[in-house]
Amino acid sequence: MSKHLLCPSMNCANFDCLRDEVRELTEAGADIFHLDICDGELAPRWSMGIRDVQAVRRNTDALLDVHLYCYHPTPYIEEFAKAGADIIYVFPEAEHFAATALCMIRELGKAPGLAVGWGASVEALSGLLPLVDYVMVNVANPVSKKRIFMPSAWTTLQKLVDAREALGNPYKILIDGAVSPEVIVRAAAMGVDGFSMGTQCLFGQPGTYAEIFQRIRASLGDE
Repeated sequence: MSKHLLCPSMNCANFDCLRDEVRELTEAGADIFHLDICDGELAPRWSMGIRDVQAVRRNTDALLDVHLYCYHPTPYIEEFAKAGADIIYVFPEAEHFAATALCMIRELGKAPGLAVGWGASVEALSGLLPLVDYVMVNVANPVSKKRIFMPSAWTTLQKLVDAREALGNPYKILIDGAVSPEVIVRAAAMGVDGFSMGTQCLFGQPGTYAEIFQRIRASLGDE
């Protein structure tokens, strides 16, 4: 696996030809396919579902994550695990006992992920960090109609990097939302491991997926 994790955010893909999108992204070198699953309540929108997870899984051997923007996701964790998810993210505020959900994910043989939302306190999450393999931080401004990076996210990311070092826990830190090439380079320099790639750095950008991946990896010194 490459030094940094490049993770196409499939909510931004062309759904007229999802199979072809997945195959082209796999050939381009995608490390993890990132799928947002929204219930319309925790996040005020609908996105992908279980059949989308199954379709992506059928067409790639790369890792696949599901980002559960759902209240009380625990009853659905096993279903997404069976559908082919390798990494399952839950928001701590979405469950009464988030630790139970994270332990359930690991018991199913999958990698538990902690989803860090807007304005979350890293200190309040410190008890959950030893339970996870991945931490996904949303860095986009939630009240803007455009996907704008929140400068306060730098502080959150630095705290997570410091906490990882203090714990000696090798969880990987990834970012999601408003992820531009410039944000990728700066975040990587401070210790962020991976990037959910949407319209600001992958989909709809000039060049083929392979060319875009090559540019990003070159900017990170991964080649």
